[in-house]
Amino acid sequence: MDIIEKAKQGDQIAFNQLIEENKYKIYKTAKSILKNEDDVCDAIQESLIRAYNNIHKLQNNEFFSTWLIRIVINKCYDIAKTNQKKNSKIIDIQSAKEIETYDTYNESSLDQVLKQLDEDLRTVTVLYYYDDISTKDISTMLDIPEGTVKSRLSRAREKLYNLLKKEDEQNAR
Repeated sequence: MDIIEKAKQGDQIAFNQLIEENKYKIYKTAKSILKNEDDVCDAIQESLIRAYNNIHKLQNNEFFSTWLIRIVINKCYDIAKTNQKKNSKIIDIQSAKEIETYDTYNESSLDQVLKQLDEDLRTVTVLYYYDDISTKDISTMLDIPEGTVKSRLSRAREKLYNLLKKEDEQNAR
């Protein structure tokens, strides 16, 4: 019996192992949508509870990771909408101590530049490059045409190139 089937039958150890295997994808996806570390943690926690309570509904075990990321994306959007309704800005208050919770994740120049992208570009970029999800699966997850995913990736690459080039020029001075 594979690990997903065990988790579907209520095996908490199997479910924890699945989450451990996907923790970086989960975190990077949530962080790409929400900038506030507390919101990211809330989204992850609520998503994991929802996934645990509903894993028995997963029809195709091959798509566990995609299913889980979709839950995270939906919860992040819910939190972002709630924050907008409260007229509170999502503020980036990330610190090195908070990141240590997620092992050895370190901010690089690319991560700093990614934060400068619009949310729609940042989300597809993280899903494609960090989470290694195909444009077709991203299209399904975000409920947008595959062509839109590809054009967002193209625009994101161009913006990232220009931002990194600008940063290099500033560092050369």
